[in-house]
Amino acid sequence: MRITSTSCICPVLVCLCFVQRCYGAAHHGSIKVTRNQTKHMEGETEVHHRPKRGWVWNQFFVLEEHMGPDPQYVGKLHSNSDKGDGSVKYILTGEGAGTIFIIDDTTGDIHSTKSLDREQKTHYVLHAQAIDRRTNKPLEPESEFIIKVQDINDNAPKFTDGPYIVTVPEMSEMGTSVLQVTATDADDPTYGNSARVVYSILQGQPYFSVDPKTGVIRTALHNMDREAREHYSVVIQAKDMAGQVGGLSGSTTVNITLTDVNDNPPRFPQKHYQLYVPESAQVGSAVGKIKANDADTGSNADMKYTIINGDGSGVFSISTDKDTREGILSLKKPLNYEKKKSYTLNIEGANTHLDFRFSHLGPFKDVTMLKIIVGDVDEPPLFTMPSYIMEVYENAKIGTAVGTVTAQDPDTANSLVRYFIDHNTEEDRYFTIDASTGTIKTAKIFDREETPWYNITVAASEI
Repeated sequence: MRITSTSCICPVLVCLCFVQRCYGAAHHGSIKVTRNQTKHMEGETEVHHRPKRGWVWNQFFVLEEHMGPDPQYVGKLHSNSDKGDGSVKYILTGEGAGTIFIIDDTTGDIHSTKSLDREQKTHYVLHAQAIDRRTNKPLEPESEFIIKVQDINDNAPKFTDGPYIVTVPEMSEMGTSVLQVTATDADDPTYGNSARVVYSILQGQPYFSVDPKTGVIRTALHNMDREAREHYSVVIQAKDMAGQVGGLSGSTTVNITLTDVNDNPPRFPQKHYQLYVPESAQVGSAVGKIKANDADTGSNADMKYTIINGDGSGVFSISTDKDTREGILSLKKPLNYEKKKSYTLNIEGANTHLDFRFSHLGPFKDVTMLKIIVGDVDEPPLFTMPSYIMEVYENAKIGTAVGTVTAQDPDTANSLVRYFIDHNTEEDRYFTIDASTGTIKTAKIFDREETPWYNITVAASEI
């Protein structure tokens, strides 16, 4: 550097910074005051300027979380007017001066007396000055500089939103996105790898995977079946230092449930059923139930029952109970054991909400055969006529036969019949009946002018 003869040499204050970087790498910079000068370029005339003073400086650095027994060395202030005779006094002011940061006013050495946390405060703004100890006059203008708190890896990644509860449809394609998890690291993202997070899966393989950079969780198998397994507990780890050995880590749990799709057809547990229905069953009444099973849930398991053929399709009907998903069999016409003792129905159960993506797993219906046995009921004897008209002469003797009624047992046993008169009125007492033959006889002498006709009630029962 050339200095012209008109220039005076001005003292220069130099701040030297020494900081122990992470993992022992040394770093130093300087803070100086110099005069503005111009270089004498080849072929150019030398130009003279008035000298100006200013501090040219780099940041100081101090490691956070320093736990050593001695104060941590930060850096050094030095003026080129300092001859080492103690005539220069160094002064430090600003944030933390005198409490956190102290200076040796003779040597200019700066130390940190406290353990600092970068996550609470990242830097401190201070002012440096060199004065003549004898005159207290400044040797340099006061200048501002920064002490930056250097990050160390003292914060583990954290999942602030976990644990997570999510769903994904069963039978999803491999690689289907389930959820993106994010871990935050309070360390300095601009320095080193202290805040560079890598994701990995600790629990949940081989069913799920996680992207190491983005934290996106995806399905890792084809055709995961809810009916085989519905719930999964996946543990995701986030590790800083880009996943290197010695990095800090945090984890979270992702509870994944497979939601149902219609990938299971209904199935009757048996291919043949038998149902007993007494012939006395009332028309319109429910006489039986049948059910097909479906491994799906919700609307995917809804079905409708239909009688598709059989000799009993005109006698019986079937409806679907939406709550129980049962087929309810009802009677449309009266049964008569003596005329027809059994019926056969082919019943179909079919899903009502189809998913055509899984049509290759169908058909989504099933058929079973139902045989209905008509039960014989002990029916009372039936008279051959609903009513009879008989005549008898007045003044006929007591015991005169008036006529005969006939009743038969409709059951296959064809039991013998016993006849009798229900004595509900006084008129019923004017006649008798032969219990075995049904012959009616008079029990008094009648006078037509007194009463021209009588109504009597005759009953029959099996013996």
